[in-house]
Amino acid sequence: MFLDNNEEEITFKEVIKLKDKGYNSNKGRGLSGHITIYQDAFDKKILEKDNLIVLRGRAYALELLFKDPIPSSSGYLNDLTRKICMFKIGSGGADIQSSPFQPFVPLYSDMDLSNPVPFVIEDSTKNDTDDKKNNTSIIEQMTAAQKKKYYGGVSRSDGSTAYYNKVFDNEPLWVVNKDTNEVYKKILININTNEARGYFINELGLTIAAYDETNNIMNNIELFSRVTFNTRPLNTSTSSFIATYLIFA
Repeated sequence: MFLDNNEEEITFKEVIKLKDKGYNSNKGRGLSGHITIYQDAFDKKILEKDNLIVLRGRAYALELLFKDPIPSSSGYLNDLTRKICMFKIGSGGADIQSSPFQPFVPLYSDMDLSNPVPFVIEDSTKNDTDDKKNNTSIIEQMTAAQKKKYYGGVSRSDGSTAYYNKVFDNEPLWVVNKDTNEVYKKILININTNEARGYFINELGLTIAAYDETNNIMNNIELFSRVTFNTRPLNTSTSSFIATYLIFA
């Protein structure tokens, strides 16, 4: 049960109608996200839309506020040392073959992207074929710097390892405006010309994880948010994307 200033009962479904009673849409918006994606270093805006903070993401926010891990019966991982520190991309946000420009609607219950694609693949046989040689997102051996950029590695049957999570290039920035009652974190993310080559992407998500500096491992990775969009190709050596991702409270 909720009570407003007039002491009338408000059901959960009616909460979303509060703006009709004079509430500013920017006030009390709750945990939410907004993303703007540009092609080639802010040269061309190709997407701007709200994203979905999945149920796991909202539950984790409450865990941190109350310093109280969610019951294990939820099926979620328990680790209050995590933070939003990476993102991932995928090709399962739309049917690429039949309707690539009709994105599916994300679900609150989403625990991962529908079809994650790797940013890079470490493959010791890179030089065995021309296709691999010419693919800049296939790496024969990762450098120390690359090992601190890409995480969530998955070993594949051919002996290669695909990395599905990428850390932010910079720390998210605080934005606080008391005049407009807005507070949010601003995250800058990018997909470079040497990442995910040959894929079509139409979904993106932020992930939470705990960094083990001693072993350079991201532990307990889970999806925090998800957004889907019109399918975009990453099939050339020059196509790149940069995005601003805002997380409001």
